[in-house]
Amino acid sequence: MNHTVIDKIRSLGDEFYLLRISISPVQEFITEARKTRDLHMGSRLLSLATLESMKPICVNYGREFIIYPHLGNSNAHSSSTPNLYMAVIQKGELEGMITRMETCLHDFWKGVDEKVRNKISGFNDWKLWDHQMRDHFYMNWVAIPITSEELKNSYKSKAKDAQRFLDEQKLTRTFEVWKGDNVTKCVQCGHRERMPDELFSKLRENKKFKMRIKDNERLCAVCLLKRILNTSDIKLDKIKFESVSDVSARPFKRSIEDDDAKEEMNDFLNAINDLKKCLGEDKVYIIKDLGGEWFYKESLRYEYLKKEYKLEDNSELEKLAKNAHEKLDKVYKKIESKPCKYYVIVSMDGDDMGKLMSGEFLDDESFTIDHQTNLSKKLSETGKKASELIEKDGNGYCVYSGGDDLLAFHAIKDALQTIKKVRSSFGEEFEELNKKPTSSAGIVILNHHDPLRKGLVESRRSVEKAKELFKGKDAFFITLRVFSGSVITWGSKWTIDNLTIQEESISQIQVIDLLERVVFFMNKDEKHGLSPDFIRDLMGELPAFYRYNKRNSKWSFEGKMFRAEFERLLKRHIPKESDVWDDLWEGNDKTLCLMKEVFAYMADPDRNKQYKKSVKDNFENFLRIALFLAREESGRPDKR
Repeated sequence: MNHTVIDKIRSLGDEFYLLRISISPVQEFITEARKTRDLHMGSRLLSLATLESMKPICVNYGREFIIYPHLGNSNAHSSSTPNLYMAVIQKGELEGMITRMETCLHDFWKGVDEKVRNKISGFNDWKLWDHQMRDHFYMNWVAIPITSEELKNSYKSKAKDAQRFLDEQKLTRTFEVWKGDNVTKCVQCGHRERMPDELFSKLRENKKFKMRIKDNERLCAVCLLKRILNTSDIKLDKIKFESVSDVSARPFKRSIEDDDAKEEMNDFLNAINDLKKCLGEDKVYIIKDLGGEWFYKESLRYEYLKKEYKLEDNSELEKLAKNAHEKLDKVYKKIESKPCKYYVIVSMDGDDMGKLMSGEFLDDESFTIDHQTNLSKKLSETGKKASELIEKDGNGYCVYSGGDDLLAFHAIKDALQTIKKVRSSFGEEFEELNKKPTSSAGIVILNHHDPLRKGLVESRRSVEKAKELFKGKDAFFITLRVFSGSVITWGSKWTIDNLTIQEESISQIQVIDLLERVVFFMNKDEKHGLSPDFIRDLMGELPAFYRYNKRNSKWSFEGKMFRAEFERLLKRHIPKESDVWDDLWEGNDKTLCLMKEVFAYMADPDRNKQYKKSVKDNFENFLRIALFLAREESGRPDKR
């Protein structure tokens, strides 16, 4: 291996500092979002702030002196730069370098602040704004002295010291207290004071912000900045901020374009344009440019439009809304489908990435600065590949993908297979390393009318549940928020390992594959498909297979009885002529036996001891989620 990094460092002398820096705040800045615009701008601002703070090191030494993350040779701004980084600088440069880094960070934030202020005319009371914006981004950092000899022979221990000291340092922060009265908080973040009403009156006078800020929204300075800022203000390419309705309606929009429904589609588009003209909105020329909300009947209701656009009674608007509603209904009938009202938020974290990046799984001799640099490059490649997989089929997009963490949106359609591919790609990039890393995911399914922030918080919480509830992590946790108010949760390891089916050993079964296949079976036509009544009947029988032993306070599972009833119900609810029986599953054509054994495995408490909650309830929720997904993916009411 050519030690290019360490050779360049050692050519500068014998004494250095190993810097570990994090830019804060992170999660609260990103997840404080009511619109996808807030989320995207928060993510991009954090990435850019991190890159700006790195500039003095890159200019003074070169990009290769940033050990983590991997910056490559690109000069383009990244939207997924991790907020934590490691670097090496000369010992005598520490004080001046830290000062320049903090100045760059401050100047970046100040420049963004000024861009937004210049958009607001006629408002003069900036006192509260100044307080909330002042030093919102800040650096946590530690510097560990290290010699050229230690860089070569003792790098692992020094890197671990840097990690430990920064973790301790981040527990404290000096901040200036705002002295004020009891006031109404920002409706978005919920913890900063909202800006005065006068400011929002000024914003309503500007047509550019009319649809960005609702009349009842009162935001703090930081949340308002994310809402007003444009990507061009921070020298990024123009981005179309798709709403969650756009995401949930993506497959339906594509099906209209591909289907032989041109006449109905054109009539619908003309009706929408007539309605948009009445509402003072621009005309749309092609279906793919039409916002997702227009494909839902409830968004075309006259009363809804009056409330959304703050309009008085208008007979012409009522007539146009009714016409658009009728044209959309004709499109539904023509293609025999409706847009799904639900979408998926995916959060994914690498397990024990701190240990991997600090060399805990390698001996001191193997974990060198060059090895860590190589890890950084692998993480960068992983992040890029994950983003490409999410966006490949056209039904999803990434908010950020930093390699060891990911946040993405996806339509219900094909979401399971995409998630499985992303998870697999994470490990593939590290195949040649001594330890193949694993990942845990939080998957939230929610209605496009549910508050976005609720879904974002739940997705992070689901990741933590996956890590907490399963030994060894490497798991996922799905939270289904039904719009009626009920919440259904199901967690599982990614794989079931070492099953024996009719004396044949199967090394591994992907659990996401199982869920996806059951949904696929239920969405086949009536001649070949699995009736959803199979799931309902199985849930009805489920309590009979469990026995509670008061003596040892444990549940037992009647596996033999479960298998017999499972087989009876499956045969009853799959037509004899169905091609499901011939379906190949990883080279095994014994579909009935395989499904029976896998379901029995998932339902058995003794075989799921790694799960720390009720296995019966967890298995039942798996069935509920399968039933829900089958209904939603089909795009039609469940009539069977």
